[in-house]
Amino acid sequence: MGYRFNRQAFLASFSPYFLLYGRDPDLPTSIRRESSEVVNLDDPNMWVRVCSQRAELFCRVMPAAFENLAIAQHRDTLRYATIRGGGYRLSIRRFHVGDYVYLQQTAPTTLDVTAGRTILRVREVLPSGVLLLEGRDGVVWKDHVRNCAPYHLSNVDGTMDPSLAVVRAGLRCMLCGSAGQAARMLVCDRCSRGWHMLCLTPPIYVIPAGRWVCPRCTS
Repeated sequence: MGYRFNRQAFLASFSPYFLLYGRDPDLPTSIRRESSEVVNLDDPNMWVRVCSQRAELFCRVMPAAFENLAIAQHRDTLRYATIRGGGYRLSIRRFHVGDYVYLQQTAPTTLDVTAGRTILRVREVLPSGVLLLEGRDGVVWKDHVRNCAPYHLSNVDGTMDPSLAVVRAGLRCMLCGSAGQAARMLVCDRCSRGWHMLCLTPPIYVIPAGRWVCPRCTS
C-alpha cells in the first residue's frame, strides 16, 4: 500500500494503483489526505520522509483494519456454516407495481457495481417471476426478478415523456420489413415492436400523445 497508492512524479503524478485499475483507491478521508502528496523517487530525502510518514500512518490505522477484517472473516464463517448446515433459505426479492428498480449489468471490473444506471418502474408482475418494466420514455422492458435490484431513494421523477424514446438501431417495421425512416416509426408500448406510421391501416400522420399499442397487441 505504501508504494502502490502513492502518486509518483515519474508516473505523471498517477499512482501504480490508478494505472492498474483506472481509478483511485477507496480510502478514508484522513488517509487519502495524508497520502495525496506526489512522491519523487529520485529524491532520496523526500523518499525517506514519505516512507517514515507512511510507516507511522499504517501503524496507526492497521490495527483497526485488522479488527474489521477479523469481524468480516467471522461473519463469513458463520454464513458458510449456515448455508452448509441446511438451515439457509434463499431470500426472494419481491417487487410490487409502482416500485423502482435497477437492472443488473456485467461489471467491467470487480471494483465496479453490477447495478445499471437506468431506473425503471415496475408496471406488472407476472406469476413466472418476470417483471414488465417501463422507463420514463414509456419503453417497456421484460426481465426476471433475479436480475433486478431495488431502488430505495424517493427522488425519482415519475412523469412519463414518450418524446424521450429512441428507436433502437436496426428495428424493422412489422409490416414492410424496412429499418429505414426511424423518425416515422412507432414503437409499441406493450411488445416493443416497430411500426411505420404510414404502413398502418389507416395511416397515422401525427405521433400519438401518451402510450401507443400496436394493432397486433390490441387484437
